[in-house]
Amino acid sequence: MTVVGLALLVLAAVLAWPVPVAIAASQQRHRRAADPVASIIVWQAVGLAGGFSLISACIAFALAPLLSATSGPVTQVMRWWHWVPLVAGLGLLLLLLASLAWEARKAQILRSRHREALALVSSSRGGQPETRVIDTDHAIAYSVAGGAGTTVISTGLLQLLTDDEREAVLAHERQHLHLRHNLLTLPFASWHRTLPLLPATSTALESVSAAIEIMADDAARRTVSEDAFVRALTKVADGQDGSTRHHDVQLTNVRIERLSQPLDPDTARPRIRASIYAVCLAAVPPLILIGTIVYS
Repeated sequence: MTVVGLALLVLAAVLAWPVPVAIAASQQRHRRAADPVASIIVWQAVGLAGGFSLISACIAFALAPLLSATSGPVTQVMRWWHWVPLVAGLGLLLLLLASLAWEARKAQILRSRHREALALVSSSRGGQPETRVIDTDHAIAYSVAGGAGTTVISTGLLQLLTDDEREAVLAHERQHLHLRHNLLTLPFASWHRTLPLLPATSTALESVSAAIEIMADDAARRTVSEDAFVRALTKVADGQDGSTRHHDVQLTNVRIERLSQPLDPDTARPRIRASIYAVCLAAVPPLILIGTIVYS
């Protein structure tokens, strides 16, 4: 059982660094044509498998003396140090679940405060979801989840874009709300806050954030002019300076190139394939643990 614990620990380490780096690099190379939903499914699988591997390894180390002992009560077979990995594994599970709940609650409070601030510093343009305008020369557009949701644009953006270009940007933001992208990023943000030094958490959060931007583009382009969308992205990108923290030049170029070519109509196969890979990957650690216990 100790060997199984070591194997699961190695698997957790692999899923914490080299695998996320390789997946992120591969997805970045194929982002112009790859399905973003399939990409997010893969990241969810990596996160679950990594957590399951670490927790299963702790349980395996804790149960090793029980499986190797021929007889005797648990209190005699398991010494105090054998309980340490078991408590650590259960503690890690509780920590991740508590962190997820805390992140969800914190995000809800911040969104509520944000909407209250918007009511004071912006004007409403109506619509469903509601669109509000803030007075600034910077070209800004974003969405705030919660309730029916709110889309926010700036006067600078209104002056920069034409009517059809503005509608393309708003359609993109509405899709973020409609597809509940705030829920997709929630577990990755939670893991990153809980384990900020783990390379996998920051890599996954960045990759998922990029994927949901492309998801919103793909959904919005069905209802607005793709040419207007490209023009809007180009104008906004040209108006950004290099010090803008939230402007990703490479991602913007990928989005423009993707909008400039037809979408692959076959989205079912890559999503099914990614789902199969995800189920298999996430199931490996607990199956190894359970199989070892059953057949020992």
